[in-house]
Amino acid sequence: MKLKDHIMIFGDSIMKGVVLSESDARYKVSNILGIDALAKRFGLSIENRSRFGCTLEKGFGVLQRTIDREPDCGTVILEYGGNDCDFDWAQVSAEPEAEHQPHTPIERFTELYAGAIEFLNGKGIVPVLTTLPPLCSERYLNWICRNGLSRENILSWLGDANAIYRYQERYSRAVEQLAERFQTPLIDLRSAFLAERQMEKLFCSDGIHPNEKGQQLIQDTFARFFESKLEAAC
Repeated sequence: MKLKDHIMIFGDSIMKGVVLSESDARYKVSNILGIDALAKRFGLSIENRSRFGCTLEKGFGVLQRTIDREPDCGTVILEYGGNDCDFDWAQVSAEPEAEHQPHTPIERFTELYAGAIEFLNGKGIVPVLTTLPPLCSERYLNWICRNGLSRENILSWLGDANAIYRYQERYSRAVEQLAERFQTPLIDLRSAFLAERQMEKLFCSDGIHPNEKGQQLIQDTFARFFESKLEAAC
């Protein structure tokens, strides 16, 4: 893997570096994720094309258009799944007895991700996958219901609050399986978070976005990955 080739990152708000401002409950981009610092530290060219709220379906289209315009890219890091596994909670709240599907059902998510990997391989570009950072179920449920959605109805449909965690975990596991299937490098963000004894302290009050301490952990995890790959290339 030639990390010194031009690297692009495609992902959602996690890799965009978005945090929730606790003072006004608005989202903003933090610099703690440190993509520019990582590029400088390792002598790499890194462009971050991540977008807030992006699903894999949208991201795959952005990826294809970008690579077609900028074919000099040598490595692409993909970070998707957090928005894909989420639900339309207003609909769940309104109709807890109905069937509801995530924004990207797991079968479609797996199909799209495999397609993205094959697209990059076909262009001679090295794909690198990342697992999903975990979430804090109770905190996220509180965030979902903050503007009047029925917690009772949502819990009735879920069964228990931890079901949110389990839904998300399936998508992270699917990414792991794809990395194994295609023999693709994997940056295991999820394990890095789960190794922390007080993991909740690494997340914003919405329960899903890593706070600045969590972003520092992401930066450290990326740094270890780059170090390992650069050492292997020597």
